[in-house]
Amino acid sequence: MRDQGQVETGVVDALIALEASFASLPDAELLVAIDELAARRRAIDAAIVRAAAEAAARSDHRPADESLVRCAGYGSVERMLQAKIGVRWSEAKQLRAVASATSEMVAISGGTIPIRYPEVAAALAQGWLSVPQAHAITSGLDKHHGRASAEDVEDAERLLVSVGCGTHVDDVEPAVPETLTVLAKRCLDHIDPDGDEPRYEQQLADRYLAFTRSSRGGYDIRGHCTDDQQEVIAACFDAEVKPRRVVFEDACGATDEPVLDADGNPIEQPIDDRTMEQRRLDAFVAIVNRHAEASAPRICGEAPTLTITVAADVLAGQPATTLEDLPTLSRTGETVPVSIAARYLCDSFVQILVQDDAGQPLRMGRKRRLFSKSQRRAIVARDRHCRAPGCTAPPGWCETHHVTPWSYGGDTDVDNGILLCQHHHTELHRGALTITRAPQPTITEPADHPTDPSTPPTTRGRRPRTRPRRWRVTSAYPRRHRTRTPLRR
Repeated sequence: MRDQGQVETGVVDALIALEASFASLPDAELLVAIDELAARRRAIDAAIVRAAAEAAARSDHRPADESLVRCAGYGSVERMLQAKIGVRWSEAKQLRAVASATSEMVAISGGTIPIRYPEVAAALAQGWLSVPQAHAITSGLDKHHGRASAEDVEDAERLLVSVGCGTHVDDVEPAVPETLTVLAKRCLDHIDPDGDEPRYEQQLADRYLAFTRSSRGGYDIRGHCTDDQQEVIAACFDAEVKPRRVVFEDACGATDEPVLDADGNPIEQPIDDRTMEQRRLDAFVAIVNRHAEASAPRICGEAPTLTITVAADVLAGQPATTLEDLPTLSRTGETVPVSIAARYLCDSFVQILVQDDAGQPLRMGRKRRLFSKSQRRAIVARDRHCRAPGCTAPPGWCETHHVTPWSYGGDTDVDNGILLCQHHHTELHRGALTITRAPQPTITEPADHPTDPSTPPTTRGRRPRTRPRRWRVTSAYPRRHRTRTPLRR
């Protein structure tokens, strides 16, 4: 609960007038000053709400020559608030909505409409609630659309106000607007005789997913889903982008301990600097890709297949001589980097299209998967996870990469394959990672010695168990090792 007794009027006045500095305040006094400033802001915002309500009363349902806001040169109360206060349009609409919900209104007939939410109005006027908190309560309760009784709505309003003010017995501090929005929905689900079915049916009607071409290149994804659909999607994303690991804050599973090679030497660890939003999109693509391979509906007997047309010389590293030589997506005609085409060539269905000099197709080869299931199982048993330094992505999230590219004559066998997650697979083809042959540890045969009865039988003749790795993945850019000790100045 906010303690309005903590008032340091003189200090706060000096801070506002720039006669004192926040840097000069001790920690406890700084917190008290913030509380006082927040209380003053709530009081000022409540006064603005009342002023907006009075401006609306002098403007709504009146001719243009008698409307206050029209005579002042504004098209609406919201436009006036936006211009005079200097806030965003959404904040101006929020002020107007709270003013309508917490003030008496004048009907078209000239009569007075009582306050819809008196408890919110009283808490707002006394400085206990902020405008965003009041808007979260009133806008949430407005969604009952007359289905709930007036008594139940009043009880829900009192509960939400007590939670927002921090006076509820279960609360330690006032609830933020996001919490009040969720609680208001739960209250409606409880007091609505029809339950939450009408709102869920509206969510079903509003669901959509759209891809829009962006002016920056690429596509923007927009959509709306129901609450349970979002829960399913979020659970899948959490499994993809938040695997259990020990980290500083490394997104790929790297720990603060140095990673050692087969000889015990520390190796470089590339840092995954993707944001959470970027990792979430990569996870979405990986989920869709696995679904397409496993259980997606077939089109003419075939799984959904990504087709990229690229000239063999360009794939081998030669510059393109014509526009037709560039790697091109068959569905949209958009071009992609050569590294993307090379990555899909490693672990995708490949279809060979042979063209003559004029670009006419001569024959089309059969689509084939480069690594069989048995080969991938053998590679998984050997590598166990993504082999990029510090990455612990499990095999289900990984692709099988040809160390020696298939287009360069590389064999499709276990010795030429390595597990890499989609992110590090792309980084490898971009040149940020390199693969070299890992030195194999030398195992010395134990010399023949007489059996020593004092030696425990479980240790006689035992060789150290190792898991030799055929390949080593290292960063193409040198990085300084992270340490636990702070740097010296």
